[in-house]
Amino acid sequence: MVSRISVAEHKQRVKKVQELAKKRGLDAVLAYSDRRYSMGQGVESGQHIRYFVGFRMPAREIQQGVPFVPYQHFPSVVVIRQEGDPGLILSNQEADLIRRVRDQVWISDIRTTSEQYIDDREAGFAKIAKEILGSQARPKKIGIAGTAASYTFYLELAKTFSGTKFEECSREVDMLRVIKSPDELRILREAAFIADEGVRALIATSNPGVREYEVHQAVEKAMFDSGGDNPWSVIQSGPRSAMSYLSPDYTQRKLVAGDLIYADIGSELMGYHSDIQPAYIVEKKGTARQRKLIRTSLEMLKAMVGATRPGTTDTDLVRAAYRVLKKSPFVPFVRTWTFGHGYGVGSDYPDLTGATLNLPKKEQMALRENMHLCYEPGIFVPGLGGAAVEDQVLVTKDGCEVLTKCGDRAQELLSN
Repeated sequence: MVSRISVAEHKQRVKKVQELAKKRGLDAVLAYSDRRYSMGQGVESGQHIRYFVGFRMPAREIQQGVPFVPYQHFPSVVVIRQEGDPGLILSNQEADLIRRVRDQVWISDIRTTSEQYIDDREAGFAKIAKEILGSQARPKKIGIAGTAASYTFYLELAKTFSGTKFEECSREVDMLRVIKSPDELRILREAAFIADEGVRALIATSNPGVREYEVHQAVEKAMFDSGGDNPWSVIQSGPRSAMSYLSPDYTQRKLVAGDLIYADIGSELMGYHSDIQPAYIVEKKGTARQRKLIRTSLEMLKAMVGATRPGTTDTDLVRAAYRVLKKSPFVPFVRTWTFGHGYGVGSDYPDLTGATLNLPKKEQMALRENMHLCYEPGIFVPGLGGAAVEDQVLVTKDGCEVLTKCGDRAQELLSN
């Protein structure tokens, strides 16, 4: 098992951004990381910080100590020049901040807004970024990459870098992350195994009289026992399964024989995520319509998997899934946004949705080897229930590899 992503790999990631900057004519890229919701029970991940900066403590040590994990604490900025090492600007106000961060990250130039700009964080980001780039520097163009960078941040940048043009490059920087490295794939495979163990616990626990929250507890315990850093699960049974995601994620409702169970299950592992959805019927004694619902979702998943290979576009994948729906009574109930997304550090492109069919050709994206995706064709029918058989898929040289077992388990359920 990989204990961490190497410093060499983090440096290679920065180099790719520098190559992008040169190609776009950018003097620098500011990779902004806010407290963006990622996965799990309230996990927030400043994904650029994790991806470019990392931290050096293995996952098991995190669970036993009190390390400072910079990507989870307040907005931060990675300042990436065209040449040389990047700088890191943090905004956390904790005492002894920089010393503790230095012990865990490879970047040496680490600064904080909390010393001079405690009440004006965005101004601090802008002015410290200028210091890192060189106070005499007169950059012509700077790229901004990151989720939810505030307008105030932009105004402060425009004030500090008078005469500089700012360009959005979030998608291009995100797209640099979609091809997974060998170490990333090792972590993702382990995270996928952990989620599968959660599904195994769901099947073992989902018996008449058991409450939803008890299934949830068993699922998350199984993932913790398997090494997950931050397991999470959604358990919706019976009539609650007919809607995609309800609050709360699980209740005191008791399962009864014949209940459809809609579940969403996964775990973080070293900042990488698993995300799968099994389809299950309590005591495996479903009605003909319930089984048809699960079979339709499963066949859509199979169609997408069968179409997955390098060169296939996102539109090709969605069309493959929709072909299964021809003459299906479930067409009006298909969840349009859930035909796949990739999880690496945070949520990566592509998003493959029903809207993909309407995108201009120039916006379509071809799959490439070592992209990691999740396919989750969901169907939610009022009065019947919901099914979204989801597996994680790795694009290989000649096709794809399915990393998880929800499709296999759905097939087994339907064979009974």
